[in-house]
Amino acid sequence: MDVRLAPTHIYTLNPTLDFEAAEQQAIDKRINTVAGGLGGLFSRPKPEEVDLVYKEIRYESFWHAVCNVRYVFERNKDFTVPVTGVEVRTVTILGQEFEIAAQQAQPTQSGGFLSQLGQQIGLSNTVRTFTLAGVEHCIDENRQVQYLDAVNGQALQVGADFVQKDKTEVTDLTPLSTGDVLVVVPQLSAAKIARSVLASMIKPIQADKILEETVAIETLDLYFRPIYAFEFAWKPKNKTGVAEFDAVTGVMISGKALHTKSDRDITRESLFDINAETVTSLIPAAAGNVQLVP
Repeated sequence: MDVRLAPTHIYTLNPTLDFEAAEQQAIDKRINTVAGGLGGLFSRPKPEEVDLVYKEIRYESFWHAVCNVRYVFERNKDFTVPVTGVEVRTVTILGQEFEIAAQQAQPTQSGGFLSQLGQQIGLSNTVRTFTLAGVEHCIDENRQVQYLDAVNGQALQVGADFVQKDKTEVTDLTPLSTGDVLVVVPQLSAAKIARSVLASMIKPIQADKILEETVAIETLDLYFRPIYAFEFAWKPKNKTGVAEFDAVTGVMISGKALHTKSDRDITRESLFDINAETVTSLIPAAAGNVQLVP
């Protein structure tokens, strides 16, 4: 099986919401942030009781994968052709003569009585056919587009919208995690993502001759999206809440804060690990010989 891998990319999505503007929105809504849920219906803090105690900018990542599996193959098959005339003994097609075979039709459960009645009154219940040997020329193609969280592999429902947003291509990941910006380190590499997507696409083919067996990884791009988080404390109640903003869409939710910075280095080499040596691991062993081709 041939595996073709298109050029891969890393992008950061450009924020549409300014961090300072998000902070002001969070402060304006801080009471709801710490007094959410049913408890907030009975006890609500005064604005001066709620303090902003922590804020962060972080990047979370997801994979955009597009895979296409294509099989071109031939399959031998005998085609049974019915003949209506009882007087026909042979049929010539394309210069070849075929004998007519007669066999008793199997009565169905619903038509058994009618079949018996037909035989009693002299109606024929014989099926007359001849058989043509042929070859089925087949193409089986399956294409899937998936957006998967780079940490847990779960589907990202808004991924299709994100990849249409304004973005910047990244060639060096080092500046991404410099300063106070936090990065949620991707746990799933390109090979793991491709293997997950292809697991449901590769299948055995009933064929007498396989002409083409190709996997095309048309897209395998990693996206980092910016998140703003503002943590508030309601000190008299010893309660905290986090206002989280998607910096791309501007949507605010009751979210989480990462707080700590990972000491793990993020490199392109560790994330994009599909090569001539690892390509075999993408495909089930039943697929036979696997090679990465240009």
